[in-house]
Amino acid sequence: MTDPRKPLSRRLAWQAAGVALTAPMISRYARASGITWRIGHVAPVDTPLHRYLVEAAESISKRSDGRMELVVVPEGKAGIQSGLLAQVRNGGIEMTVTTCTQLAPTLAACSIPSIGFLFGDHSRLWPAMDGELGQLIRGQIATQQGLEVLEKIWDFGFRQITTSSRPIRTAADLSGLKIRTQVDADQMDMFRSLNTVPVVITLSYLRKALEHHQIDGQEGMLPVVEYARLSEVQTHCAMTNHVWDGLWLCANPTAWKQLPERLQRIVANTLNGFAPRQRADSLKMETSLRESLTKGGMTFTDVDQASFRDLLRSQGYYARIKAKFGEQTWNVMQKTTGITI
Repeated sequence: MTDPRKPLSRRLAWQAAGVALTAPMISRYARASGITWRIGHVAPVDTPLHRYLVEAAESISKRSDGRMELVVVPEGKAGIQSGLLAQVRNGGIEMTVTTCTQLAPTLAACSIPSIGFLFGDHSRLWPAMDGELGQLIRGQIATQQGLEVLEKIWDFGFRQITTSSRPIRTAADLSGLKIRTQVDADQMDMFRSLNTVPVVITLSYLRKALEHHQIDGQEGMLPVVEYARLSEVQTHCAMTNHVWDGLWLCANPTAWKQLPERLQRIVANTLNGFAPRQRADSLKMETSLRESLTKGGMTFTDVDQASFRDLLRSQGYYARIKAKFGEQTWNVMQKTTGITI
């Protein structure tokens, strides 16, 4: 029997999801004379992202009477994430799914969701990203990357903080802790402003560093906590929701313009229509992971987000963010999230 503590191999993961290893998903409604597009992504086949892309592909084929076929290629089989973006730009593949974080190094607006405690929760997140703030980010992707970007962003998730020494409920509880963070200057600035010591460690070494108390904790999404079995070396998880990331569906602009207007509407309306379902399922998966990790011995705490914002404000963190983005973008952030930062 397979050890349940070990992550599934790529082949086993595909078999468990009931997906043929010999070919990507092809709709039963497709006709040989129709238009065929490929959408590549790097997520596993058992995630809400892949599941709903497959369902959307079926719907597109059915609604277009087989004139449009969307082939979903998962798990990086069409290329690594940066390679997929390059392929979409040069027309090697028609569509891909990319995170804000992936685009942020060259597109300043894509780093907005990584501003500390900007959203707080989904009730503030989705109105902002479906409204003026999302339009601002999409506009920059389209203008500077030359991509066609669909209106609705899909969910990738909020990041949380795990620790072994003590639970985190307020910003003061973080003081002095060594926390593993992403390799991101703004995020490291945020953690320094919270009086922690940010440390960059590869995921492959993270568990060992935590086990030997070289660091006190880490920040990340709950799937990573489960995948790396961090509940075995971390006692507490604070649901900070300190930063968020989402998934943009991007298309090659030339291929998009060549689609008949009716097919453009079908593709856009279908994929945008599946966004709320993917978002809801992503939240359910987070809830399920929280329950599973709790059974494994991890204690979860909700935090006083206002205490974190107050400390960040007093340390000049938000002033630096405002200077980076400018008054106009800053005002859009505050207006759309309803949070005074």
